Amino acid sequence: MRRLTLAAPLAIVFLLATGASCDSKSDNAGPAPEFSSVATASAGATASTPKPATSSAPPAAPVWPTPETCITYNPGNVTSVYEAGFYMIRDGGKELLRLAGGPGSNIGQQGVALAKRYKKLCFLGRGNTREESNQYIFEYWRDSSGNNPSIPDENCGNYDKNNLTVENMGGNDGWRVLDHNNPLQLFNNESDARNGKLVLAKYSKICRIGDPDDNGVVVTYFP
Repeated sequence: MRRLTLAAPLAIVFLLATGASCDSKSDNAGPAPEFSSVATASAGATASTPKPATSSAPPAAPVWPTPETCITYNPGNVTSVYEAGFYMIRDGGKELLRLAGGPGSNIGQQGVALAKRYKKLCFLGRGNTREESNQYIFEYWRDSSGNNPSIPDENCGNYDKNNLTVENMGGNDGWRVLDHNNPLQLFNNESDARNGKLVLAKYSKICRIGDPDDNGVVVTYFP
């Protein structure tokens, strides 16, 4: 702000020299100037507009495979129907699983007990066109029903979920997920294998129903 000063001494000398009275007033005298104490911005100043904050964080990793192929069903309606060497696990007219086994096998009971634990069955690799297509299908179950019926003759194994790798087996053999040198599951392609690893990394124990040498039908689940 500019600082204003009044030249009082010079004004007095001038009046004495001309003989003017100290009491005289100019007819043109106006009101005393008023000075504002509010500072004003210079003409060239511009207001600073804050820029919106931007995040450089990477997108969150998916929790489950996307998109998912799943069947939602009513666990209270699950039954087993045997026909021509297969036990069909159904919710009414909706087929969930088809497990190979003879007339005296308990594999149908295993399938029913497993299905009653959940409300949703999801797949990776269903619909693949490989000659042994069943070996490249991976099942995982979601939405617990709150019931936990025992599964006769459970076949389970532990693995290290922090040591999983995805491997291309080359040629037309597909992909697989391993725990070190322990193969856990075959997959039709890389996308299925990486989604399978995402599921396997949530658990540390894998169980199977079925015999891979019996028409290759094996159902996986995680207790």
